[in-house]
Amino acid sequence: MFPVPLPVSAVLEQVKKSGFFVSSPDLTEEEQSISRNFEEETEIYPVEAEDVDPIEVDEPFGSNPSSGRITFFAFLDGIQRTMMLPYRVLLPNGVAVPIHIAQIAAGVMFRDPETGKLHVDPKLVASRLLLLGPFKGIKEAGGLKDIDFPEEIMDTSDRTFDVPRERNEWIVCDTTFCGTEKDREKRREDAIVGERLLNEGMIRSRARSRVAVLRQRLELAVLAEFRARYPEEGILVDGPLFFIDKWRAKATRVLGPKLKEDQESRFEEKLLANVVGLIKTHRLRPKNPEKVLQLNFKQRSPALRLMREVDIKVVGENFEERGSYAGAHLTWYTRLRSASHPPRGLTGLVRIDIHRATLGIGNADFLNPRNFSEYKPIIDGITRAVWAERWPAFSHLDPLRAAAQIYPIEQLEKTLKSMVYPKRFLQHLLLSTWKIS
Repeated sequence: MFPVPLPVSAVLEQVKKSGFFVSSPDLTEEEQSISRNFEEETEIYPVEAEDVDPIEVDEPFGSNPSSGRITFFAFLDGIQRTMMLPYRVLLPNGVAVPIHIAQIAAGVMFRDPETGKLHVDPKLVASRLLLLGPFKGIKEAGGLKDIDFPEEIMDTSDRTFDVPRERNEWIVCDTTFCGTEKDREKRREDAIVGERLLNEGMIRSRARSRVAVLRQRLELAVLAEFRARYPEEGILVDGPLFFIDKWRAKATRVLGPKLKEDQESRFEEKLLANVVGLIKTHRLRPKNPEKVLQLNFKQRSPALRLMREVDIKVVGENFEERGSYAGAHLTWYTRLRSASHPPRGLTGLVRIDIHRATLGIGNADFLNPRNFSEYKPIIDGITRAVWAERWPAFSHLDPLRAAAQIYPIEQLEKTLKSMVYPKRFLQHLLLSTWKIS
């Protein structure tokens, strides 16, 4: 028997009774990918060098031997699986609206310092089930009239910033409006209402983007649990350190007690210090791409100060969440694998993202090429630590994606995928028997 909360099961029952069956592909929305566009206008400032020439990273301990070698104690990743249900909501005007169901999961993988073996702590693995649809738009058009969702299970609830109370906790996502703020209904210019309910592409892309946003929050919640247990340890995260300013108040209120910190800036510093983000899908357009694309192995680009989130959770131009950072980030490019000769393109190219707290500074505004030399050993050490996590064996016949892959994160991703429900189970949930809880 599959447990489903009463409001969710009521929607599924109505969709099943009043909607109609439509055969859907077995591919997840993530597998039906759309290439992302570059973020063109970005607040990014040089802090290490005025030029953009590659920097060699070849000393074993950087220019400061006392800084020691940086290693990663743990690795964090999240996954999402988003399927269209095979039933659609049929409106009085004949429009058939797709509904999505998704599962998100996040977890931490540890490396045993003595044996080097990787393992997962079940207490640092979390998952949610999501029901997604433009429910407000559907109701305004005369469908699902009797359905009302309690605030506590909605995506506007503060609980989306916390770890789930139970495995596979349900959250309902109303994708009629962009964002997850409680006042989102005031912004109706992008609302999926009226004739826009015919725009299946918009409905699908917004559902997928909302799943990505909630998955990122789940990763932050798991990171807070990790940081509460291991206040100083370094951890490598798959993806950017996605923590925009408008999230800080809620995240501090919900997660702050875990870190015993109720001040927003201090909470952010405690959460993100010694956390390194690794970005493999490039949305930040390099200011001098011809220099970055020529990076060879054992090289990196100069560090830049980044003030705005650029890895927006978006498909096409359907912006879901965007905003500025409160605490500045430092970012730079390097290459995990390289072709023997240029041109090398994007093969093996990654971007590294750290919070200013990792450098032990409270304000990044004073950083400039004249005073950055004392931080260079940390940047070089992090770069070498990332290189050390490459796949131990790689053939140039392997897929291009593998050239930028980190071995422990790849193993964690496989572990998380083995813990979530199969695609067909999610897709055919309406055909299952569930227990109303």
